[in-house]
Amino acid sequence: MSDIADIEQSPWFDADWYMMQYPDVVVSGMSPAQHYLLLGEAWGRKAGPHFDAEYYLNTHQDVAKAGVSPLLHFTRNGEKEGRSPIKLRAQEAEGELWQQEDVKLQLACLEDLLTHEDSWEASYAAWALGRWYAWQGEWRHCAEVLSGRHQLPDFQPATGASWLLEAEALINSGQLVKAWQCIQQLLAAFPDYPDTSLALANLLAMQAASQSGDSATPPTSSQAHALTEQFRLQHINALFNRANLYPVALKDASQPLTLDNLTHENTLEARSSARESGELVSIVMPLFNAGAYLATALRSLAEQSYANIEVIVVDDASTDNSLAVAQAFSQQDSRFRVLTQPTNQGAYAARNRALEASKGAYITVHDSDDWSHPQKIELQVAGLESHPEWQACFSSFVRCTSEMFFNHWRVEALGGWIHRNTSSFMFRREVFETLGFWDVVKVSGDTEYFRRLVAAFGSKAFGEVQQGVPLAFGRNLPSSLSHSGPTHLVTLFKGARCDYHSAAAQWHESAKQPSDLYLPANPDVRPFPAPAANLPG
Repeated sequence: MSDIADIEQSPWFDADWYMMQYPDVVVSGMSPAQHYLLLGEAWGRKAGPHFDAEYYLNTHQDVAKAGVSPLLHFTRNGEKEGRSPIKLRAQEAEGELWQQEDVKLQLACLEDLLTHEDSWEASYAAWALGRWYAWQGEWRHCAEVLSGRHQLPDFQPATGASWLLEAEALINSGQLVKAWQCIQQLLAAFPDYPDTSLALANLLAMQAASQSGDSATPPTSSQAHALTEQFRLQHINALFNRANLYPVALKDASQPLTLDNLTHENTLEARSSARESGELVSIVMPLFNAGAYLATALRSLAEQSYANIEVIVVDDASTDNSLAVAQAFSQQDSRFRVLTQPTNQGAYAARNRALEASKGAYITVHDSDDWSHPQKIELQVAGLESHPEWQACFSSFVRCTSEMFFNHWRVEALGGWIHRNTSSFMFRREVFETLGFWDVVKVSGDTEYFRRLVAAFGSKAFGEVQQGVPLAFGRNLPSSLSHSGPTHLVTLFKGARCDYHSAAAQWHESAKQPSDLYLPANPDVRPFPAPAANLPG
């Protein structure tokens, strides 16, 4: 009876539509919800215009294996998990577009779907085109196509992500008033959406940049710019204030807000209350030609409120001043030590060198050009301490330029710019003892290690702390392997990353016990193939 009641109350079950589609329901003597649950769903009938049980089961094999009602699963869990309730032509076209299969044909298909009578098809087509144009840097096209959603009675995805993408497009195309209006609509529809604060910070940054380019700007503009920087900080700090975390501040108040001019307002308080006790945390940092940014990363670790850390920096044969910067820092703080590679072997080989030398009960990674909030390590340790069933712990982070202009290469429907920090998750030493080292590849080794952990310990073996609060700022650099060449992130859909993950998944599935997934630092034979584009050397 409770199942029937849940179906009756589900927004995805349309009783009137169901009876119109299937006239035999009226003469069955059952209520529409009762008929659907006991008979209709098993017969492959649809619960409403926007839920297809057969499609849902075919798409989500775990639900099919569980033998539960697909509608009840979607109502209770699937919608929150971002699963699709119905097959949309726009989603199919988008999938083929990102695989870059006949791009012109898929773009034309999506353009045609913009005027589809089904608002879901039309709105999702706008979202798909918007994401594609954003990736291409065609911001005016992106803003224009997304603005068409406002005339529709219902749209997909029904999350804050589409508003965020539209605001980003308007900001980047210089339409600042429309961007502000869009952000206000986002605030009204999704008041707790964390990325809104960062969008407002971006809007102020673009406004300041526009004003500074005006030759008629009066001499007092330096004061106006300083005030703008404080407003930007205020919006960024809204995320930390809501979580009762230390707000960030300018290290040098006379200089602009940048990733390298960032500290936190509670430096003295944090040092006086720093947690000296607790298990040792080993922080692994691979280093290659990051001399311009390294001091920022190291300083953010030195200022951590959790004091019992060892930071192992492995210089991968840098040709700039990286090694000198790292060594100078280690002389000032005994918790930092520097190892060197004789030749350049790649970031994952450097990580493995540090992992082998680590002594901590907990292990995590920090990139050499990122900045971490001073409470990041403390919060992740607390997460593992309070959840003994967790083998690993994630926090969130956000990508930004050195000038702290926030973005993400492709906004996801259930997220935004802020997302899970896969490259800096913290795990117990037992994980290392069971699973061994990172795979020595160019990219995607973090994701493979995490998926290996899930294959070995199960999907409940990890958790997240302060989800939606960026405990690290990742610096976007044009030279990154994630944003250029044959290992670009777009190859997640087709190409080097996709092929690598598929091969790794087959290895994970073949394991009969966790120890089968142990990977030595330098295996004689790879346990699974990797595309040549993803192999060093």
